[in-house]
Amino acid sequence: MMDFRKELVSDNWHFNILFALLMLALVSLPITNWLMLPIAIAMLVNWVSEWNWREKWENVKAHRAVPALFIFTAIYLISLYGLLISANKSAALPAFDCGLWLLVAPLVIFSYKPEHFTATRRKALFTAFIAGCVLHCVLILPFGCYRSLYSGESKYMYYIFLSVFKHPSYVAMYMTFALLLLLKYTKSDWRTMKTWARILVLGAMGLLFLTIILLQSKAGLACLFLITFIWIVYYFAIRRHHPVISIIILAGIVAGIIGVYQSGIIRNNRAMDSIEQMKERKEQPYGKGSSEVRITLWKSASEVARESQPWGTGTGDALEDLKLHALEKNYSNLLEHNYNAHCQYIQALIETGIIGLMILLAYCLYPLYYSVRKKNILYFSFALLVILNIAVECMFHTRSGADFIALMNVLMFIEAGRVES
Repeated sequence: MMDFRKELVSDNWHFNILFALLMLALVSLPITNWLMLPIAIAMLVNWVSEWNWREKWENVKAHRAVPALFIFTAIYLISLYGLLISANKSAALPAFDCGLWLLVAPLVIFSYKPEHFTATRRKALFTAFIAGCVLHCVLILPFGCYRSLYSGESKYMYYIFLSVFKHPSYVAMYMTFALLLLLKYTKSDWRTMKTWARILVLGAMGLLFLTIILLQSKAGLACLFLITFIWIVYYFAIRRHHPVISIIILAGIVAGIIGVYQSGIIRNNRAMDSIEQMKERKEQPYGKGSSEVRITLWKSASEVARESQPWGTGTGDALEDLKLHALEKNYSNLLEHNYNAHCQYIQALIETGIIGLMILLAYCLYPLYYSVRKKNILYFSFALLVILNIAVECMFHTRSGADFIALMNVLMFIEAGRVES
């Protein structure tokens, strides 16, 4: 008990409350969004009640996070501008609720002393997130098997039928990053781990990888394979100077992927479906397939974005403008739903104009720059995950995306900064 208190419990009870709230947020985030808003409010109340504003600012500077604080909070503050220029302000108000973590996470977490974020505490936070992801797998995989056996339909083991808690794109992003966290920590601790712990870790990795494959999120699979390529090249070709080994491993992975997809083991193959849709696109330019709809959306949204420059339409008016434009241009496959742009970059350009896009790019590119500067492959991978995923989804417009990105971005910034020697 004394070891536990020494490693995880601080002498600052405000930080202890923050740490407990972060643990709860990270373990619950992969499964549900219900707790995230109350946790954010509790963090703010705890933060304000401490009241030592000068010390808080000194702590931000001690983290060397002054630029990060302004960049990370600006993505939320720009939504105020989006509200002010909106004709339909009631439609813009949910953005403040949905994106609250984009403000709370950097503002609160950076204001605590770097010394509080010890290696043990950071590892505990990331372990909580991994545990939440593994729990997600443990819940959905048996349920998917049961539904498939009961109905006789294999579809319940794939995509939205398997992912009963959140959309597959978001879950695949969580699982991929949890897998990377496991690989990173296992690499450093493997020699000291007991046999049962190694079996547990390998089992967790297998569950995470299997879930990503079964979710059939095209963006999720693309991100997984791209980041796998980067990690193999980084660790074998760059750090260990064994390019031949990296080529052999990559060739084996590619051969395995081709073999699995050609074998037909994976049914409901959305990647192959998209390829077929693209082949038929010349004959049916506005088809109903997900890839066809997304391409039409990007085309339509880009046209709306051009018309709304330089100031944007406002957060509350963007969806209505997109719908009216689709109706005017007779984009038939968009008319049945109130689609957003399905690309955060285009959506930001529509809603808040050039300034909104510039702030979004700064939010995405600063972690990339910082991770390269700190030579931190894990933060680099996280930044890349965000950049790629928001290119095909408006993730800052959903709690599943905004909460994960906001919270993990700040924690990874601290991790990459090596707040302790």
